[in-house]
Amino acid sequence: MSNKQYWRRLPLAALLAIQLLAVVGAASGSPGSATASASNYRFGLRLSARLGRSQPSVNVAVSPILVQAALGLLYAGTEPDSAAARELREALDLPHASSARQSLAGLRELLSELKQSSAVGCRLRLLSDFYTLQRFTFNFRDEFQALAAQMGVGSHRLEWESPASAAQAINYDFLTRSNFSVGELVSAAQLEAIAEHDTPFLHVSAVTFRAPWAQSFDPDETQRINFFSEGQRPKLVDAMFGQHRFRYAEIAALDAQLIELPFAVAELRLLLILPNRADGLPELEQQLAKYDLQYLRGQMSERKVALTLPKFQVLVHSQLSKVLKELGLTRLFTAEAQLGEVFSSLLASSAPHLGEMSQSTLLELQEAGGSASDSFSFGDLFRRALPLAINHPFFYAIGNDKSLLLAGHIVDI
Repeated sequence: MSNKQYWRRLPLAALLAIQLLAVVGAASGSPGSATASASNYRFGLRLSARLGRSQPSVNVAVSPILVQAALGLLYAGTEPDSAAARELREALDLPHASSARQSLAGLRELLSELKQSSAVGCRLRLLSDFYTLQRFTFNFRDEFQALAAQMGVGSHRLEWESPASAAQAINYDFLTRSNFSVGELVSAAQLEAIAEHDTPFLHVSAVTFRAPWAQSFDPDETQRINFFSEGQRPKLVDAMFGQHRFRYAEIAALDAQLIELPFAVAELRLLLILPNRADGLPELEQQLAKYDLQYLRGQMSERKVALTLPKFQVLVHSQLSKVLKELGLTRLFTAEAQLGEVFSSLLASSAPHLGEMSQSTLLELQEAGGSASDSFSFGDLFRRALPLAINHPFFYAIGNDKSLLLAGHIVDI
């Protein structure tokens, strides 16, 4: 039987299934990218939920993709069979079957796609650098620096005349590259504490994000509403209003409502998870650590919602070593890290281990966006829009189908 005859005799349903698989395969990227994507979302939710529980009274923002990429580089730089490597693999939710280099290649693909797709129409900066002391007894390996450069991660040795001068150099570097928007990332006191007992080695990163919505909010509809935070008096904040078809769900197990707002670039979306109780955020974050964000998104469906959403600009500074230790990375911050593929050293004891991971995030939500019209649903003629006011602390996540860019919670506006 010829190939042409074979295809003609296949049932229509089988042909459609084959075509669908081909489309899905083409859209999903490489197998390494798909694996890295699932890993990024699992790690990101655990990291952001744990960070949120440790800081219940302040705003939280962290970039899981930047943190995981940096830790992935250190995973590739550890001795493959060491206890530190096993901890990194487990904590980062990386597959046991793939090597560190394979995992890193998947993360590199995610980062590259995210940067390319958001290059136009989105104010997104992703900055990531390693810093250590300039000393003749050790140096970054050329291969590690090349790997880091491929990931868009810098690796620097500082003169470190004093903690104050080192902090000034790091902060000024990030300020100039972020258009003076991320503030002070590290302090002299922090660097002095790191250098007191160990050779300083730290990772510093920053994210700035502002993007137009797929459907704009009318500035004339912006109004003042009360935002209720636990233990504080209600605070009047500016809130946007829009009535559109959004993806929405009520999840009884979380005692929360979910709504998803698409941005106009990079297929990015803002997922908001609002606990039904004004004081329900700590319990929500406790429960979220057991879930998969992509699973939760799968529970959502379109419906018309009259949404009231605060507009805000928040700048968040985070020190991540404590929460990363709680996630299982205990050896990475001790002499047991064995970063033999990161540094070449005259003495094994002279190569440093990681002292801290610092990150700053500037997140801004405003009215601007596109003017795409809602798709028509006959059911909307008989169903009024569901009112939803985001007027107390909530969890959020910003990402697309592949990467989790930002996650955290907002408790104060």
